[in-house]
Amino acid sequence: MLVELTRHALDRVPISLIIDDSTVLVNLNYFFMRDRNIADGQSRRWEDVPVVHPESFTREWAEWCLENGVRGKFSVVPCPAALGRIDQGLPMFSRAQQESWLRMCRETIRPAFDITPEMITHTFVVDLETFQPLPTRIWEQYEWETLPVDQEELVTEYIAAACRILDNVGLTPEGVTSPGGFGGRTLDFYAKAAGNALRYITGNPTPYFFKRIERSPIAVPVWYPDRERGQAVGEIIAATGDWTGNWTGYGEVNVDRYITADLQGGLLPALIRAGDPTILCSHWQGMYGMHNDDRRGFHALKTVVARLRELDPQGERTRWHKCSEITNYACAREMARWEVAGETITLDLPVRAPELTLRLPEVAARAVAVDGAPLRQVGTRAAFASGTFIVEDGATLLAFDPAARQARVEVTL
Repeated sequence: MLVELTRHALDRVPISLIIDDSTVLVNLNYFFMRDRNIADGQSRRWEDVPVVHPESFTREWAEWCLENGVRGKFSVVPCPAALGRIDQGLPMFSRAQQESWLRMCRETIRPAFDITPEMITHTFVVDLETFQPLPTRIWEQYEWETLPVDQEELVTEYIAAACRILDNVGLTPEGVTSPGGFGGRTLDFYAKAAGNALRYITGNPTPYFFKRIERSPIAVPVWYPDRERGQAVGEIIAATGDWTGNWTGYGEVNVDRYITADLQGGLLPALIRAGDPTILCSHWQGMYGMHNDDRRGFHALKTVVARLRELDPQGERTRWHKCSEITNYACAREMARWEVAGETITLDLPVRAPELTLRLPEVAARAVAVDGAPLRQVGTRAAFASGTFIVEDGATLLAFDPAARQARVEVTL
């Protein structure tokens, strides 16, 4: 009996929304552009962009995402532009204002989005004792595109410090996000340091990092898999550019580059047809735009989501996920092993992922049981869920939530 572990949970293409550059109340980009202009002599429009992204807007956006099933990753920069640590208080806002935003984030953003730091400042590399810029004035996304591989302890602690600040305010991170080029030229070293830092702060055996945007085919790489310990580091790779206003807040907005009104054109239908993880990369500045009546990115997102729903109205081919759900499944799949004896499959799963999905390409099963518990047979892809199986064209798909490292699947032919 042939056995395959499907590429994606429930054999549905995962869709996820990445939001970068976000943080507590302040528009990080105002300070980023102001300070970067001094560093490189360019003339970015820092005075034109808003200084604050209101909590009321953020809450409205988050509630809309919850209502419409949109899931993904949301950055919270821990010490934005070196203005202050969010666990100690930004000097621009009262404690009550900041606590209100953090409570909103825990209650309305975190249920649908992973929270990650985008390293410590998204601007200057800081001293870990003072959290002030180093005298060299080097930047996280420029000079640390090549991380100092001879200072592994420093880099690990730097990433851990970013995670610790979020953990201190009740936003324990599931992964980390690169500010710009951070780590891009030393990716293997970055993956190791990020994994160790996140495990030290959170205990998560399979954390992830986000750095790259690529074109199809899109992988979900698994770094440093350790079957004995059940540990690995996942990597989420985005598949789109940002056409929702971009990092400036006044960049290109173009829904059709994602998906056209006839549902045939744009990048997303092609990714879904290819079975690639469909990871959209956007920036918080573009969601808000230049003022509260702008909302260019938010308007674009609403249209994109509506068209995706029209493309797959029953949810048979696609499903929204947090990034951590995608990477954890990839880690589980990478390290899974199994043996087949007659009509019994014995699995060894160092990493357990919900909705683990097996395909039996040459079997039309009459019944399936996992660890003695029967799965329910369903007749449509829309009804296929964990705890069920479906027979299509002489093949069987089955899904379950593993309860332990060892799982036993019994198939009745």
